Amino acid sequence: WGFRGLAAGLPQLFPRLALEKRVAMLPPVTADDEWPTALPAAEDDPPPPEGAIPLKKAGEDLLASIEDSASTPGKKGDGAGRIGRHLIMATPIPEISGPPRQISESFEISTELAPIVNFWKKVYGVYDSDHVVLHDMENLDIEYGVLDFSDLGSRGLADSEKKSTREKEISQGIARIKGILTELDEWQGATPLSDDAKRIAALFSHIGSPDKYKEAKERIRTQTGLKERFAAGIKRSGRYMTFFEEIFQSYGVPKEISRLAFVESLFKERAFSKAGAAGLWQFMPETAKRYMTVDPLVDERYDPIMATHAAARLLLKNRGLLGSWPLAINAYNSGPGNLLKAIARLGTRDIGAIVTRYKTGSYAFASRNFYPSFLAALDLYENQEKFFGSIAKDPVMRFDRIEVPTTMSFREVAFLADSTINEIKELNPAYAPEVFSGEYSVPPGTQIRVPEGRHETFASRFVQFPTSIGGPIPMIPAVSDLVRSGDL
Repeated sequence: WGFRGLAAGLPQLFPRLALEKRVAMLPPVTADDEWPTALPAAEDDPPPPEGAIPLKKAGEDLLASIEDSASTPGKKGDGAGRIGRHLIMATPIPEISGPPRQISESFEISTELAPIVNFWKKVYGVYDSDHVVLHDMENLDIEYGVLDFSDLGSRGLADSEKKSTREKEISQGIARIKGILTELDEWQGATPLSDDAKRIAALFSHIGSPDKYKEAKERIRTQTGLKERFAAGIKRSGRYMTFFEEIFQSYGVPKEISRLAFVESLFKERAFSKAGAAGLWQFMPETAKRYMTVDPLVDERYDPIMATHAAARLLLKNRGLLGSWPLAINAYNSGPGNLLKAIARLGTRDIGAIVTRYKTGSYAFASRNFYPSFLAALDLYENQEKFFGSIAKDPVMRFDRIEVPTTMSFREVAFLADSTINEIKELNPAYAPEVFSGEYSVPPGTQIRVPEGRHETFASRFVQFPTSIGGPIPMIPAVSDLVRSGDL
């Protein structure tokens, strides 16, 4: 620390002191990568942004070509077409039906995938968390209806009462649909069908199996709307999307695939799934260790930029194995092994054929719907104002990056950079709380982000202070000193 008076020689004294480079290539990885991904548990999100299109307006304006206006989501009407008090008829989004439609240079919505993409567009962009869709698990174009719980907030109920009410009425809605499917399965033509049975029978008109109604009773699934959470994700994406696009393009990955983060985490930096997947890109621990540091003190899955480098490398590897970006995206969820088996079984690499025809083993609902969900998210992001109104995105994250010249704690880094621990923590989310509290220090050469414009402040302050700000504290082992599971 004895460098007082040498400020003029900073470039020579600190050759490793540098601004962050947004794009840096990492060494290739050859290990297999297969793991399940899942959305994190629901969290409280801010209300929809000002100007967002409410559910009723979405039904009346965006979905203007619907034949039966009484079926518009959120429209109260006279109750025609309902099953029970809350169940209202589901509505299509006509704009994505018909021939293949190009979203970008790299991706289009094919005729085969359109009904599935249509479903997820409604989940992300039309239905909010007050609406629960009841649908067939295999044929997503069969939507029995939508449970509307938007009135629960005005009843003055406790959260536990709201939850129990929702659960009870969801169970009643499923039971009612099963009853109608039983009516259709047993119908012999002697008595007229109920109106609800006629409507549901029309949904199955394209299915020829004689047991279609009996089989459908075991495939009823519910899906809560995510519109306000998707809108909040668009707001958060402003911090990172520029970086993500640059990183992906540096690896030769289409920048549009950066929108996959909406499917994985809705751009929640601290997302954590029940399966153990973490961060904005939802890496499982063992897979993540092949691309970045994951240990009790440093978990780079929570660093959006480092995790995006890892996601790009994984997608690039999948592309090399499978031969197309749609398959590479699908493999991000299911693993390339499932896709290779599907290709061998069906004799095709067409993603539409695989999604709709391959239903074996672990290639189940989540895997089959992963790529259509991505197409829906991409389409909504590209047309966000139409579905969500004007969203004021968070400002782009700005920072400098320094390499610490000696062992330091974060409180020392914050002091020398004329910053705060909270600012340093926000820019370096991979580190555990014990590091920010000062229990551990970082070794020389560690690259730390500091607020933009502070690298020179850090350097000039460093040479002015001959002694450490704090006492001795344990040091985090350098990355080169860590032993990873694959090296044992």
